[in-house]
Amino acid sequence: MNIKAAKDQIENAIKSYLMKDEYGEYLISIEKQRPVFLLGAPGLGKTAIMEQVAQDMQINLVSYAMTHQTRETAIGKSITLERNFVGKDVTVSETTMSEIISNIYQTMEETGIREGILFLDEINCVDRGIAPMMLQFLQYKIFGKDQIPEGWVVTTAGNPPEYNDAVTEFDIATLDRLKKVEIEPDYPIWKEYAFSRGIHNSITTYLDFYPEYFYVVPTDKSDRQFVTGRGWEDMSEMMQLYEKNGTPVDLFLISQYVQKHDINQSFYEHYCRYNEIKEKYKVNDILSGNTTTQIMEAARMAGEYEKHILINQLASTTAEMIINSLMTEKMSNIIMPMLQDVVSKINAGFSNRQVLSEHIMELRKKVDKAVKARIISVKDKRIQHWILASLARYMDRTTNEARDKNEQIAIIQSEFDAIINRVNMYTNQGSQMLSNMFAFVHRVYGDGAEMQLLVHEMSLNSNITKFIGKYGCEEYTSRLAIFSQQ
Repeated sequence: MNIKAAKDQIENAIKSYLMKDEYGEYLISIEKQRPVFLLGAPGLGKTAIMEQVAQDMQINLVSYAMTHQTRETAIGKSITLERNFVGKDVTVSETTMSEIISNIYQTMEETGIREGILFLDEINCVDRGIAPMMLQFLQYKIFGKDQIPEGWVVTTAGNPPEYNDAVTEFDIATLDRLKKVEIEPDYPIWKEYAFSRGIHNSITTYLDFYPEYFYVVPTDKSDRQFVTGRGWEDMSEMMQLYEKNGTPVDLFLISQYVQKHDINQSFYEHYCRYNEIKEKYKVNDILSGNTTTQIMEAARMAGEYEKHILINQLASTTAEMIINSLMTEKMSNIIMPMLQDVVSKINAGFSNRQVLSEHIMELRKKVDKAVKARIISVKDKRIQHWILASLARYMDRTTNEARDKNEQIAIIQSEFDAIINRVNMYTNQGSQMLSNMFAFVHRVYGDGAEMQLLVHEMSLNSNITKFIGKYGCEEYTSRLAIFSQQ
């Protein structure tokens, strides 16, 4: 099963476990909730699945690597207490609450969200001191003397024994308490994820030619050369930071993430060629509608490798502008009711600093809770921090530049107008880039294989399809309909 299908399995199970009757009681008892057991090689994205599910469902996520848990942290610390049973004083042994379960309660207190996922990674590598209690936990969700609270669902993951010496294979009694889901690497599925996450386009174009290099993990434990999806993603983020800082991306950096010599060398050569192609065709000029006949002729005469990279560079660069549009628009929709409230209260005689600082504190608290619950994506966290910085700037401007409430309101209105203008600018630029991109590809290649490649790559990019769904693009939709029938 690929990672996307596995995510659907987990999400469907959790939704079912959290279903309630008309009286608010969960339809399935906690004892009958079989934890999902994701079994797959390292670096496939098992933890990322859990984060995505938590974000989609807006419920808490608490995760633990079971290899790091001792009997004391999992079960609780042993203590002795004096008790009186039927008139006789006795000393009894008990345990404190498990650190894992206490963390669940603490998370609920801090986030205000009552439901969540307890994710236990490397479940088949537990310490021998914990192993005897795992059957009871998987069945009854009890660590020590405490059960996880209602509304919390247990999910687990682990590596097959050929990848990890510490693995203990589960017996039938254990497996009979789990929903086992085996996952395999699948580059086409990962590519959709890569587009949504903004993975560097040089990586996806490389893997288009060498999909077998997406995931290479030897089962021979003496072989320490490997490549994983996690490695590609982490390297992408570092590459983008290097490029932003003007630092050269070299083979030494690449080899820190792609830890197989022939593949990191091959990718480095591709990356250098990728940049040469981008410079040769002046991709930004093409998307601005300012290309030349020489560029078009060179594109027409290019080989398949060069054409593939050029088409993807056009789509990727357009997607960057589209992301700016979507994120800025989302920010404007979130900040608008806040500013309406600020204007209303300033008109009513409240202090501008008081009103804006209240919104800042409330939003900061909301973001902190979302981060703690792990229900906020990287993009959404960036938007919220953008809003916080904007509100702080509004407070400074309305304090330092305005003489009365009318000037304060005028400043806030001008700032919001600037956001709307930015949304419109990005949206118009995105639409124009789409139009220029299709015009270029059509003039150079017609509606042949290159145009089909462009439409295909765009269809895999959720940001592009979302933008087109909202603002339209006749060049895309008409060709998609034609190519879909072929």
